[in-house]
Amino acid sequence: MSNKEINEGDQAPLFKLNSYNVGEIDLAKFKGKKVVLIFSRYFGCPICLLDLNILMTRKTEIENKGGEIIYITQSGEKIAKEYIEKEKIDFPVIPSLKDELYADYGLGMMTKEAVSQIPSKLKEVKEKNFIHGVYEGWEQQGPGQFVLDENGKVILSQKGWLDIDSILSVL
Repeated sequence: MSNKEINEGDQAPLFKLNSYNVGEIDLAKFKGKKVVLIFSRYFGCPICLLDLNILMTRKTEIENKGGEIIYITQSGEKIAKEYIEKEKIDFPVIPSLKDELYADYGLGMMTKEAVSQIPSKLKEVKEKNFIHGVYEGWEQQGPGQFVLDENGKVILSQKGWLDIDSILSVL
């Protein structure tokens, strides 16, 4: 298991993995495009559902700035496919465990900042009536997002819950 940090200016670790919804994703084949890697936790996590809801609402803003979204989750195929269908997700959704892509991108346990945001996030979750689904993966897994430029260089490396404005600011 890797404990490396991925910082802005680093080359993004390449991967070639099967997605749940659009076949094999080879990050090397995205050269020439800006890529937005969103590391969620799992679809049963109500805060992750809140973030997914925000992403689905604002994904056109990312796409309009040339960003190609790839979504990484700990969820298993059955539950992931239910959400892909329910939310009409058209970007790749890739499965990973904590010692795979999350580790390659330096995402371990949730940061203190992410933990400190949980109470306010849970208020939003309650307002939207999201409930906790099936627990999948590693419960302490920290989420994060990375934006890669056309050459695969990291131009945003951010641990924590989804922050669309930070993503848009570098696209």
